[in-house]
Amino acid sequence: MRYTTLKLGEILVKDGVMDEKTLQEALKSQKGSGKRVGEILIENKFITEEQLINSLSSQLGIEYIDLEAVKIDPSLSKYVPESIARTGHVVPVQKEDRILKLAMADPLDYNTISDIGAYSKLTVRVAISKQSEIEKKIHQIYASHKAIEAAQELSKLVEAIPKETDSYQNADQPIVRLVNMMIEQAVLMKASDIHIEPGEKKVRIRFRIDGYLVPYLEADTGIAPAVVSRIKFMGGMNIAEKRLPQDGRINIKIRGQEIDMRISSIPSIFGEKIVIRIATALDLNLDRSEIGFLSENIARFDQMLSKDHGIILITGPTGSGKSTTLYTILREKKRDDINLITVENPVETIIPGITQVDINTKAGLNFATILRSILRQDPDIIMVGEIRDEETADLSIGAAITGHLVFSTLHTFDAPSAVIRLVDMGIEPFMVSAALVGVISQRLIRKICPRCKVSYEPSVEELDRLNLNHKELGKQREKILLYKGAGCEYCNQTGYKGRTAIHEIMPITPKLRKGIYDGASIDDVRKIAIEEGMITLYENLRIRVLEGTTTYEELLKLYSSQI
Repeated sequence: MRYTTLKLGEILVKDGVMDEKTLQEALKSQKGSGKRVGEILIENKFITEEQLINSLSSQLGIEYIDLEAVKIDPSLSKYVPESIARTGHVVPVQKEDRILKLAMADPLDYNTISDIGAYSKLTVRVAISKQSEIEKKIHQIYASHKAIEAAQELSKLVEAIPKETDSYQNADQPIVRLVNMMIEQAVLMKASDIHIEPGEKKVRIRFRIDGYLVPYLEADTGIAPAVVSRIKFMGGMNIAEKRLPQDGRINIKIRGQEIDMRISSIPSIFGEKIVIRIATALDLNLDRSEIGFLSENIARFDQMLSKDHGIILITGPTGSGKSTTLYTILREKKRDDINLITVENPVETIIPGITQVDINTKAGLNFATILRSILRQDPDIIMVGEIRDEETADLSIGAAITGHLVFSTLHTFDAPSAVIRLVDMGIEPFMVSAALVGVISQRLIRKICPRCKVSYEPSVEELDRLNLNHKELGKQREKILLYKGAGCEYCNQTGYKGRTAIHEIMPITPKLRKGIYDGASIDDVRKIAIEEGMITLYENLRIRVLEGTTTYEELLKLYSSQI
């Protein structure tokens, strides 16, 4: 790094990123704000963060580090106090011999560089990174380090773990620190679930990220009762009851974000297993452009949503993104002149302007009983979290036929199966035919990591299984490429980053309606739907493979029986 006496603003003016007038305006805004000039410039959109980084990197001759693609050892946190890391927007990246490499948002902050050098007694080298990425890494490595320290401290104090519930509110207790850090890490890593599994010798904590469980922490099994008790206490559950399954809920704020968690406990041979579902991590605030619809399916989606009565079903297994799609629809349909009421188990996210009802089985409030009351509340649109039995199905279908627009979910493999499931529940085919507007079936698939995405020539077997016709392709067959992730730090060596949905959208056309009325079989319903233009789940996934969104392996995993 080339040291300079120039200030940040002067460097940016010299580099032509902005003019003197803009700099003076930024300096005026900075007075009394307690913020750095760079922050003011970016917040007021005088420059972009990329312009700031490129200018400083070229003028000072320092390296830019993409922290999302770097794995940092949490033990490096011992060389930089957390207070300095947070106030100076700096994170230790690497240590080689007596040299400590730092990533900084402001490499001109010589006071922070000097303080870290004096504290660590190491020679400091500086690189530049985005402030947002630095803040994520600070939280990640310091939270991990604290969790490990708390677990180790707790393991040494197994015999002295407090039994009083008051102790589980004391922030100084190792158990409280461990659980808090665990939850913060899970939220930061966008995990959808936390699994705490006591074993014979170790308690294992894992996070579900992008649909797969990844290890987080292993500790002495002696700490498991304390971890379980702390979580149950937070969720308002009975700490003394260890023989029966229990459910609870936690609403807390972490780093300014409202976090909603559902807790489930179940007894096992080595103690209670806890699973925490982090509803906030499920991306329930998406709009339709982020759900993953093919362009051809958007028209079908709009056609269904344009109706003012009938029932629209969303199907798929647990974890297929049904709630995300439901909440997206509710946000689109919400208007001041519409009375929209939901009955859910539980309410996963709050939508202002909508009446949301949580079922309470202990009080005798299930989907059917609440739905009866909702029908007396003059609703225009009703959302029933799930149709589980004949009574709920009958009430939902009845509401749809009498002029209400109803949304609900079913656990079926595909869209045509929803028709047969309703009939199997005891609903007459003519009622299903009259009430049903359409069915959306969906699954979640993993997306290829954009940082390590590579192309390759598919084998003949892969092309055949992708139903690519020899005659149609001709010589082009040899030019087709498929894609996969090679694995990098950004995707934790998995080759995948994030998920998207595939859909099967089946509007009920006149031909389909007649088929359902006449008691068509599931194969007949599927055949008619495809003739009417329905893109199957398999075909949607095949398209995503060929366009490079996901891999051939994802197709094999989900639909090996069809290829």
